[in-house]
Amino acid sequence: MHSFPTLCCSIASHPSPSGQAVHNALYEKLGLPFRYVAFGVHADPGSIVNAIRTLGIRGAGITMPYKETLLPYLDEIDEDASQIGAINTLVNENGCIKGYNVDWLGAMRALEHQGIDVSGQKVVLVGAGGAARAIAFGLKKKGAQLIGIYNRTESRGQTLATDLELPFGGNLSNIPSQYDLLVHATSAGHLSQPQQCVIPDHAIVPKRIIFDVVPEPKNTPLLQLARKKDCKIIYGYSMRMHQAAAQFELYTGETAPLELMESLFLKQLEPPS
Repeated sequence: MHSFPTLCCSIASHPSPSGQAVHNALYEKLGLPFRYVAFGVHADPGSIVNAIRTLGIRGAGITMPYKETLLPYLDEIDEDASQIGAINTLVNENGCIKGYNVDWLGAMRALEHQGIDVSGQKVVLVGAGGAARAIAFGLKKKGAQLIGIYNRTESRGQTLATDLELPFGGNLSNIPSQYDLLVHATSAGHLSQPQQCVIPDHAIVPKRIIFDVVPEPKNTPLLQLARKKDCKIIYGYSMRMHQAAAQFELYTGETAPLELMESLFLKQLEPPS
């Protein structure tokens, strides 16, 4: 089954308007016969994949809580996604649903966009969900020196560290001060969990690089604290932008216009007047 225009979407428990607004603006500006819809879904993973196949949806961005639970229902999994153990993108090729993970690309390109080369850098990673898995994979692939994975639920953090053969540091109170880059990859501070910051004050070290992958709001509680300590900050929307660029290219086969995408994302993040 196919549709006109070609339909793409996002699948999340808490849908965001920003991604669909950016994708649709790109399709319109580039004259592409595509449309994008953000779905808030509370369903079993198998029925989600079947719906995408049945309706002929071309591509889908996948976010919590489906990044890992959809895996058994896919027809094919990209090698990077298989190693990570989580997906964030589905592409439908004539009814064959293939899973990709461009989370790690989004994170690494967000850092590179700010002139940060993680090779040899001492990195602390906070979190153990799908995003943290992808970022840990990307950091390892790019040659970072991962000091440790830290997580509120230690068993989950230990599982991630074991799966990717990386050191586990314990809970968040154990985060050391000797690092170059701290990456926060939990949902604390997201619009669904406003004003939350789980990083202890001692771990926000002046002059270090703090990367909060939470995309909305732009200035999360963690980044506000980091700015007060004169840290270099990396916004979560940048990771989302580079993810969206990779997804756009998978869905359409066209090169993503990054400057236009950034202006569109920033416009979406502006507070209402």
